[in-house]
Amino acid sequence: MEGKAALLQELVGVSGIPILLDTTKIDEIVETVKSIASTFGGIQLEDIASPRCFPILEKLENELDIPVMHDDQQGTAVVTLAAVLNACKLSKVSLEEAKVGLIGLGAAGLSIGKFLLRYTGKPALGTAKTEASIKRHAEHGGIASNLGEIMQTADIVIGTSGVPGLIEPSMVRKGQIILALSNPFPEIAPELAKKSGAALAVDGRTVNNLLGFPGIWRGTLDAMANKITYEMYKAGSLAIVNTTDEGELVPNPLDPKVHLAVAHAMAKAAVESGVAQRPLDNDYFENTNIKQPPWM
Repeated sequence: MEGKAALLQELVGVSGIPILLDTTKIDEIVETVKSIASTFGGIQLEDIASPRCFPILEKLENELDIPVMHDDQQGTAVVTLAAVLNACKLSKVSLEEAKVGLIGLGAAGLSIGKFLLRYTGKPALGTAKTEASIKRHAEHGGIASNLGEIMQTADIVIGTSGVPGLIEPSMVRKGQIILALSNPFPEIAPELAKKSGAALAVDGRTVNNLLGFPGIWRGTLDAMANKITYEMYKAGSLAIVNTTDEGELVPNPLDPKVHLAVAHAMAKAAVESGVAQRPLDNDYFENTNIKQPPWM
């Protein structure tokens, strides 16, 4: 938490205050956040496990007049969508025609599935350790599946299961795109996946939320948005795509250009979505004060 606050300050000039709560009860978390919310311009939820994270986020979004984001949900989905778009470009795969499989349907996996469904209009296959998680995925428009079916039929496999080594080398099909994002130990090591035939494989060290949350918050706060819409998140994803160098999957997360691009995209989309409480003119987009960090 302290590390993310430091990165917010250094990368985009946003002051983040870490607040740890000694409770896992939904109502206690919601009421505590509501009680302190007037101090802040926005709330970033961290490390709240599934399924508690879903009602907590929903309640806070509905009951607060400032933006709320759960980084494990929307932050991960923003960066993963950008990585998937770039992976398809590098591998010459059409995302609209590809079959996507999600292994793990907790905070990250469920949100990735929802984002992909809205972006492509096509549901993703999904499997998880619990039937409740699979049912939740289906209720949000996804398709219930299993590990075997996903590895045998999906063109793009996204792992957020938290189970190291879950994907065996023999399961990998030639030409698959595999994003094994569980940290610190992925479902399959990228080098092993590529050796087994994957066209492209990465883990959570590459597809990391640091690419998203600093710019997401800078743009949202600059626009004084009272909520963060899907259109804003989508704009943030596309900004990451557009700042990726040719031949790379994602930008360097310490490059200030990506955070500036995400901030501008988020602020512009906030205005277009009708949730901005502050008008933004051309001077904002020309003179936004996001400086190069001293270590670069």
